[in-house]
Amino acid sequence: MNKEGLKEEALKWRNKFNKGQKNWSAVHYTTVFGSIILSVFAGAVLQFKSGEAMAIATVLTSLAAALSSLAAAGGFERKWRSNRLSRSRIDGLLMDIEGDSPNLPELTKQLKDIIMKHDLEIVGEKSDEDEEPKPNKDD
Repeated sequence: MNKEGLKEEALKWRNKFNKGQKNWSAVHYTTVFGSIILSVFAGAVLQFKSGEAMAIATVLTSLAAALSSLAAAGGFERKWRSNRLSRSRIDGLLMDIEGDSPNLPELTKQLKDIIMKHDLEIVGEKSDEDEEPKPNKDD
């Protein structure tokens, strides 16, 4: 792959990660703050002490619980962070590509590694470089 081809491919991935960061951030914060706001409204509605207020509070509480469950089960924060970190890694790679004498085979390998690391982060697995060093048997 030549310098321009590598730069174009890196920019394509950067745009993908940037879009993912924005979208997962929106979903993450909507579910987290949505559940808080619905819970607060449910408490406020209960102050009216009527049968209708109890029904509304029940619906609001159920929605808040559903949003909390979605936030926890969906792993939205993990996905948002992964996209943000991957975008930053690509930014560093793009700077290296624009350097005086870029090592294109090494930079191509770095791009592949960034993509693989991103995929592992999204599914919640660690890459080999993220794992804690294993103690030596002789220690």
